[in-house]
Amino acid sequence: MPAAQTSRAILCIHGGGASPAIFRFQTSSFRAALKDDFDFVYATAPHIAEPGPDVLPFFAGMEPYYSWFRREHESTEMEVAIFNEAIKATIDAWENKNPHSKIVGILGFSQGGVASTMLLWQQQTGFIPWLPKLEFGVLICSGYSDVATEYMRDMCRTTGLGEDGTVIKVPTLHLHGRQDGLNLPQSRKMFVTHYSPTTGKVIEFDGQHECPKRREDITKVTNYILSLRK
Repeated sequence: MPAAQTSRAILCIHGGGASPAIFRFQTSSFRAALKDDFDFVYATAPHIAEPGPDVLPFFAGMEPYYSWFRREHESTEMEVAIFNEAIKATIDAWENKNPHSKIVGILGFSQGGVASTMLLWQQQTGFIPWLPKLEFGVLICSGYSDVATEYMRDMCRTTGLGEDGTVIKVPTLHLHGRQDGLNLPQSRKMFVTHYSPTTGKVIEFDGQHECPKRREDITKVTNYILSLRK
């Protein structure tokens, strides 16, 4: 029998107060544009939460809603461990069911951008060797977390990686909504704090706190992803 052909997949990280089902809807244009090139793997955050910004009323009745990180928690280390367990569970389930589909990229929205940054950083530092090698990342209307940044800096100091250890070197695309009244300053701060202009690219689109809808913006994203395909 001929060997099964390996396909490629993108790990999708929904926003805070949302869910995989909601993020599937929000990313439907990306999935349609890349259906012949990538599978899409939707992770579920570990914490039940109130609906996030702009989730209601459109996604009313799609409970439960989930969050990747809680504002109140015992320790950042424990919060990161819980987060990692949720991601690993998604990856293990996917790989067991789809042994010939290789996760190679990550796509995160809003709080999912913070979560994606945490994963890319942990990959770079070697802290989570079970994570498939992520070759690229796409962050849409990303949030920013002082707590996460301080955690990364503390870990880099403790392990001798230095301040530069918090800067992600994997190729990334950052989509910022010009009318995003919720996260635009945070999206910009996330980029300048944790990403390099050498490997990271910023695109501003006409939109609010949402995934891009215009065809030209969808094309920019898909062209970027396809340009990194190996």
